[in-house]
Amino acid sequence: MKFVGNILGVVIVGLFFYLTIDHDSKNTAPVKPKTPTYSQFMTCDMGENWSNVNVMMDEWNNMAVDGMSFALGHRIYEGSAEAIGSNQVSWQLFWDSKQKADKFWKAGPTDAFKAWADKHRSVMVCDGEGRRNYDVDLPRPQNKQGEWDGDTELVSVIYQCNFTVTAEDGTVTPMEDKEDGKSQLKAMYSEFMDYVDVQDKNASWHIWSKSGKRGPYNFGVYTHSGENPDPYMDYDFYWMNYYENDDEARARLNAWVETGGDLQEKFDEFSTCEQNLIYSNSYVLYPDLVNE
Repeated sequence: MKFVGNILGVVIVGLFFYLTIDHDSKNTAPVKPKTPTYSQFMTCDMGENWSNVNVMMDEWNNMAVDGMSFALGHRIYEGSAEAIGSNQVSWQLFWDSKQKADKFWKAGPTDAFKAWADKHRSVMVCDGEGRRNYDVDLPRPQNKQGEWDGDTELVSVIYQCNFTVTAEDGTVTPMEDKEDGKSQLKAMYSEFMDYVDVQDKNASWHIWSKSGKRGPYNFGVYTHSGENPDPYMDYDFYWMNYYENDDEARARLNAWVETGGDLQEKFDEFSTCEQNLIYSNSYVLYPDLVNE
């Protein structure tokens, strides 16, 4: 499985266009959008020829993977993740389902993957065996996210969180029933998205927006699927916000501090997140939107 990890160094395909490619289809046909339910992260070491990463990504996009909805590459530029070094990046795979992911890893690399890996091994090597597995929720509808305009780079901001219980005296303790925590978290999605919609509608006065409106925004929530390697199990879930750029990220986060207090109190009833956020540049490419 280590070799499979190596060949999966960069898997950058359309982030906000939920896609799938069927290997068995003989006729060219439009791809039906799918929202992924499963995601995997891998830690990758940058090689001596890292400057060739764009070539590697372009050639990756010429290969089809059954059941892979899309993928992202993350490189931290502010904050720190305990298990990610300065010469490392994270690559994130999104799948239609856990079953599709399991099938892919069980089958192992194709000849095309092997040739691609051999050619670009000096660019990046990824730890496939140490991949982390998550169930993912991406609740916000695509038509509400705003116009990404084909951007190939965005900013991800990561919250590291635990499900907690707060006693009357203010003491915070871990929540024993994690499933109850998940249920409470999911129940907040709708109210949170309503808040974002209102903020977007009333954003014409914000000075950071040259167009008189906020930039695009999406978010994902990741909970463990089984046991993941240490230290990732230190947290029960990760909340990731996706923004067009750093200015937009900081403006929206500042607005949340100013206007999201009531919602924050509701989140605090069942969860506690680290105050220090992780900012990463995340990279995207767009594949052909057809079955081959």
